[in-house]
Amino acid sequence: MALLLALDPKVFMFDEPTAGMSVDEVPLVLDLIRQLKARKDIVILLVEHKMDVVRELADRIIVLTNGTLVADGLPAEVIASPVVQEAYLGVVQTDGQEVAA
Repeated sequence: MALLLALDPKVFMFDEPTAGMSVDEVPLVLDLIRQLKARKDIVILLVEHKMDVVRELADRIIVLTNGTLVADGLPAEVIASPVVQEAYLGVVQTDGQEVAA
């Protein structure tokens, strides 16, 4: 992460940035990403499956399932999508009711 910051790129790409980290390390990395997000002169592309991280950091969410675009938009809209809830949150829609998978 330090090497990436030292290069001062205009686009930051993170692929599961907290994967494999200890519970103590995760907040440090998320704080760094939050600081980057506050800058208006860069773009951040974040690939992440932890929905709590996505909710906190994303301004826009694009969801692919098996290589197919299934949702694109504001976090609240995308997270509310039945397709996204089933694929990533384990919620199945049955007769208008949500059931945990």
